[in-house]
Amino acid sequence: MSFTRKNIKRRGGFQNRKNSIRDGSSGSFNFGRRKNENSQYKHQDQLSEKDVGISEYISDLEGYSAVIKARFSDFQVNEFDKEGRLAKLTQLNVPNFTPSDDSKSYKTTVKSPMEKIPQDVWDALRDLIKKNDVDSTVELEAENLAKDERRDIHQCIKAYFGKHVVASTIKKNEKTILSFKKWDKKEKSNRSEWPEHTPEFVHFIVYKEMMDTMDACFKISQALKIPAAKIYYAGLKDRRAKTTQWCCVKKYQPAKLIASLRNARNLKVGNIEFKEKCLKLGDLSGNRFRIALRNVQAEDDLINLSLNHVKEHGFINYYGLQRFGNEKEVPTYLIGIKLLTGSWKEAINLILKVKPGDDPTQVINTAKQIYADTGDAVKALKICGKKQNGLEKKLLEGIAKHHGNDYVNALESIPRSIRLMYIHAFQSLVWNKMASKRMKLFGLKPVVGDLVLIDKMGEEELRVNENDDEEDIEDHVTAETIKNRLLARPLTAEELYKYSIFDIVLPLPGFDVIYPENLKQCYKEVLEGYGLTLEMPKQKVKTYNLSGTYRKLVQQVQDMEWKIMYYNNSTDNLIQSDLEELNGEALPESIEKGTYKAVVIAFTLNAASYATMVLREVLKCNTSSSSQAGLNNYDSTQTTQIDANEQQGSLLADTEKYKDFQKRIFSEIYEEPENHGMKRELGDGDSKSQNKKIKNTS
Repeated sequence: MSFTRKNIKRRGGFQNRKNSIRDGSSGSFNFGRRKNENSQYKHQDQLSEKDVGISEYISDLEGYSAVIKARFSDFQVNEFDKEGRLAKLTQLNVPNFTPSDDSKSYKTTVKSPMEKIPQDVWDALRDLIKKNDVDSTVELEAENLAKDERRDIHQCIKAYFGKHVVASTIKKNEKTILSFKKWDKKEKSNRSEWPEHTPEFVHFIVYKEMMDTMDACFKISQALKIPAAKIYYAGLKDRRAKTTQWCCVKKYQPAKLIASLRNARNLKVGNIEFKEKCLKLGDLSGNRFRIALRNVQAEDDLINLSLNHVKEHGFINYYGLQRFGNEKEVPTYLIGIKLLTGSWKEAINLILKVKPGDDPTQVINTAKQIYADTGDAVKALKICGKKQNGLEKKLLEGIAKHHGNDYVNALESIPRSIRLMYIHAFQSLVWNKMASKRMKLFGLKPVVGDLVLIDKMGEEELRVNENDDEEDIEDHVTAETIKNRLLARPLTAEELYKYSIFDIVLPLPGFDVIYPENLKQCYKEVLEGYGLTLEMPKQKVKTYNLSGTYRKLVQQVQDMEWKIMYYNNSTDNLIQSDLEELNGEALPESIEKGTYKAVVIAFTLNAASYATMVLREVLKCNTSSSSQAGLNNYDSTQTTQIDANEQQGSLLADTEKYKDFQKRIFSEIYEEPENHGMKRELGDGDSKSQNKKIKNTS
């Protein structure tokens, strides 16, 4: 079925969005685009699994061909929170936003509720609210009060008086004084109209299509007019997918939140809750995946055998390619190496590097080119409009602010979570290489010297730094996570029988881990190759210190189930999304005697494990987007060069069949309603409208 104006409204990514675009080919290839002889923008080689240390499999079962993420709707993810609740978008309404009781109100509380607050001080505070004089103060001597006691008093005053009283701790006549005054509404302040008994952190579910978590945070921050660093989340989610996760902000009125994001493209928010605690990175127990594999070229027996094997024996817990970015020329781990070695300027230049795959028509890429040519961040920023947002602009602003010579502070303009992502990517690269080495050398049985966790605390990776402060909620970490740091020990010959491959862990390099003796030299050689040492000594800039942690070598899948479906058209929907279910759309069904076979798989993984690595073990395939895109791009000029033995069970073995499949995948063209006055490409989720008509590439 090709898209028409009539059905695009129903089948679009969001209902009633006239300019919704449907997902196209896999990876960053832009199939269906009109060729432009003058365009410099073209797909470049991306990272391969080999580039990031991924090489081994658990089983020796035969692999088979299938397309991962032929459409972004084929990959759907829902978070599980710490309590095991599935994040699912079920409501878009605004919750009740009024206090539920008046038990803690200065208006009805005559007697001081706290011994440390004398009755005369309490009476004076109540009288203070009635006065029109904003200069009057009430003071409480606190010289003999401990820090915890002063904090308790502040919290008590806040609980009863809310925004009406401003509290501060001052020195007067060399004594510590708690000073309280009435809030002056005329003063510029961040104090918001917040119900006195409502928890201050607003948690909400974010459902998004074709954008990763960072993109979503920038979009939300722009709509809410708050810094992106003030939007907290538990985990990072893929771009090329439909994903649902929890986010939170502090003291933001729900009605304004819903209204500000009502028309956000490819993003919906709902299921608002109020909580006492901020959401932190790592506040999730796992993820539920629903994945459709298209154009599956295998008999049902092999499909069931391969899936049952992974269900029983698990998969190598590699970090997937998403961890390292798309660009082979500037992978995220390369920036991480520069940060770890204190090469600040080089790190900035890599982040702002104009890459071969960058679209030169985009303003930010022009700005990057100006900076590359001139080194002048101010000049580069001049072409960026106020609406322009994103990582590169933030960094250019930081460079301009610090006059181009304070690179450390310029980097501070980037959210800390992103800077940590770079150095964690380097850790992940080392871990992947060591996991492959461990599997090659010792296989699937524990051996002497392997590491196991001392306790059962850590089924998930902790991304923490021992320098993190408990009050540093802006950076998504707390002192509690420090206390829960994983500890490991080596196995002895006498206890090997007690453990399985599922118990073995490998360290991510850092200054607070031990290394397995059977791989220690390998770790040493890899780290020294990047100018680092096993000890990973602390550096002056605390943000870039790595304490290290441990990660399971082989991971299990939970609640795995699957079904085989048949479909006729490349645009057939195979999985129902949260939003489609909420809107009452029908559940996709298998078509009897359909042309093509699909396998729809659902399973749960612990936090920090990658679903693509599960699929890699099932299919024995390369999960890079370049490789997957190739499965969707059958070129008759290449077919004759492929050995006949490699074509068994593949569309490449049937010329007419693959031509038909190619036409169905790449010939979908539709126009937007006339009042938009432009047409949209069927591409890889590019949100920009193009004044181009799409040509059939088949």
